[in-house]
Amino acid sequence: MKTQKTITVTSLIAALFFVALPFSAANAGEVLTAQDHVQMAKHHEALLEEAQVKLAEHLAALEDYEDRPYYYGRRGQDFQSHEKANIREYEKIVAENKAQVELHYKLAAENQEPKFVSGINKTQVN
Repeated sequence: MKTQKTITVTSLIAALFFVALPFSAANAGEVLTAQDHVQMAKHHEALLEEAQVKLAEHLAALEDYEDRPYYYGRRGQDFQSHEKANIREYEKIVAENKAQVELHYKLAAENQEPKFVSGINKTQVN
C-alpha cells in the first residue's frame, strides 16, 4: 500500500513538472523591447489595412446586390447572407487588429520612458 502511494505521488509530481516546463521556458525568453513592440504594431497595421480593403470589397458587393437583387436570381439571398457574414467577420478582424496596434504602441511607449535608479546620484537608466 505504501509503495502504491509513493508511486502515485511521484508520478503526479513528474506530470506536474512536465506540464509546467514548457510554460516556464516560453516565458523566460519572451522579453520584448520597445523596438519589438513597434514591429508588432506595424505588422498588425498591415493586417489591418488588408482587412479594411477586404471589408470595403464585401461592403461594395453587398451594396451592389441590394441595388439590383434581380441580377442575382435564385441564389441572391444566399449571396446576401454570405456577404453579411463576411462583413461581420472582417469587422471583427479590423477591431482586433486596431486593438493590437494600440496595445503595442502603448507598450513601446512605456518601454522607452526613462527610468531612474534611486540612490545618492540619480542617474538615468535605459
